[in-house]
Amino acid sequence: MIPQSIFNNRALNESFYQALINRFHDSLNLATQSQLGECSYGMAPSPTGVNTFMIIAPSRLIAEQLIQEMQIISERVSSLMAGVGQVAVCIAPPQDGQEGSDSLKKSEHSHQVPPRHMACKIFPISSTENA
Repeated sequence: MIPQSIFNNRALNESFYQALINRFHDSLNLATQSQLGECSYGMAPSPTGVNTFMIIAPSRLIAEQLIQEMQIISERVSSLMAGVGQVAVCIAPPQDGQEGSDSLKKSEHSHQVPPRHMACKIFPISSTENA
């Protein structure tokens, strides 16, 4: 009997990606590490097929702080994650029940993300970074 392909081994894949994320995280300064510690991560292809490293921030403030560090983040992604063509910094919508109706009313005219949608800003990794 032929053994299961290692590429179909979910535990191995998760272990690999966790090690990759840890190495990415550890390569940044402490302030950025702290901000990233509150985030979730993912990899997904864009609609045009470009591999995208997604950083999902729990708040707009953290997302904005990460965007300020995007040059170094993009450089680290480029050096550690071959084949990734862009980085997306996203703001996760609040979980149901986390925001009361009062805060929703206050935010109607603010620049906050609508509570049921994820907003992302995408940063292409330049070809000089991929070289």
